[in-house]
Amino acid sequence: MMLLLVAVSFVITGIVSSLHFKNANKIYHKERLLRKEKAIEAHLIREIAQVIHSPNKTIDLNAIIAEEIQALSKIHHTDVMLYGMNGHIIMSSNPELLVDGTMPRQLPEGIRYRRNQVVNFRSDKSKDSEIMVYAAELIDDDGHPLGIMVVPYALEDYLSPTEEGAFYEALATLYVIIFLIASLIALFLSRSITRGVEVVSNAMKNNPLTSDRKHIAWRSRDEIGVLVNQYNLMIDQLADNAKQLAQAEKESAWKQMAQQVAHEVKNPLTPMRLMTQMHATKAGNLTAEEVHAFADGMLAQIDAMTQVADDFSQLSKGPSKDKSTFIAPIVLEIQAAYPMLKVLIPRSLEGVQSVVNRERLIRVLNNLISNAKEASALVDKPQFSLMVVHDEHWLTFTIKDNGCGIDPANLEDIFQPRFTTKSRGTGLGLAIVKAILDRFGGTIWVESSSPEGSEFCFTLPIKA
Repeated sequence: MMLLLVAVSFVITGIVSSLHFKNANKIYHKERLLRKEKAIEAHLIREIAQVIHSPNKTIDLNAIIAEEIQALSKIHHTDVMLYGMNGHIIMSSNPELLVDGTMPRQLPEGIRYRRNQVVNFRSDKSKDSEIMVYAAELIDDDGHPLGIMVVPYALEDYLSPTEEGAFYEALATLYVIIFLIASLIALFLSRSITRGVEVVSNAMKNNPLTSDRKHIAWRSRDEIGVLVNQYNLMIDQLADNAKQLAQAEKESAWKQMAQQVAHEVKNPLTPMRLMTQMHATKAGNLTAEEVHAFADGMLAQIDAMTQVADDFSQLSKGPSKDKSTFIAPIVLEIQAAYPMLKVLIPRSLEGVQSVVNRERLIRVLNNLISNAKEASALVDKPQFSLMVVHDEHWLTFTIKDNGCGIDPANLEDIFQPRFTTKSRGTGLGLAIVKAILDRFGGTIWVESSSPEGSEFCFTLPIKA
């Protein structure tokens, strides 16, 4: 804005100076014309009066006037013309003005009736430029008009082109100096403002919410200082809020985990209690088959509780020390375990190892294939398949079925713990799969899902 104001003021000053010079030029030439006209008029009237009152009646008045006009023209360096009262030319100190059309032979009414004042006149020769003329009525001692004296005056610049150019050059130099000084001041002011903004911006970039946040040191008590103080207060508040949020999330996670464990453990305990109470009432009359059935039922519920404990433990286990396994043998074992599973693997899979250990990969495949099998069991001709491809760095597993598909509204939640659409189960299967793959640098996603089936894909890095 400072630089813009300097530039605008320079333009305005130039325009005002140009208008001032033009106005001063007109005033200067008008005053100069008036001085010359008054001197010429007074001299010419005096000479005419001397001739008229001279006792020598043989003197030629026209010759005397013509001679005086020529002399006055040379003295005052201007042309002098004499017109009759009817406006027709009588004589001129410079006949060329009449020949080339600069001055008319018949005086226009605009000049004849505006005598004794300066008039701007445009001739037929030069319609684009003006000639300043002064028409004065010559009167003798008796008050009789003798004629109309016209003094033409060509307008010239008050200042010469060299002088005017020098003025504008000096003005431009002055404004260049002012512009440079204003630029330095503007640069200093902008730097003083942006420096504080950059400090705050860099602090915000380098102090994410997940790391230790530091205060900004700012000594000045200016507007930037107020901003920095507010930022430091915000940092303190964010730190307190982050601690409270972390503590609340930790407590919430423990509460949810405890509730889920209690719920899942309570489910098998209920039938176990009922079975125990029922058999306790007729303990003396139990047959060997009933005791065996009771034991089998209790063992089944105990196995369910063990599965619950195992599922929850998988969420917290880290990778085992055995971090590599051959992929092809595991795929063949999975194919043997699921006779209806269609397996597609390239021959180049022989000898390829992954960073995941054997038990974890089998658990991932069992979980996904079991889900595909259950989804396909509801159709007339169930089909589910496993395909494995690889490149130089990655293995890609694709498990596909022709089941009922997944509701699009549930796609974002299927890998979350405790989420399930089944009537039984802990809802941890896909969450455990994702946790295992995450630990080994893999990813899992739903490639497609429709009423005609679903397609799950996951990747694992190949061991170099």
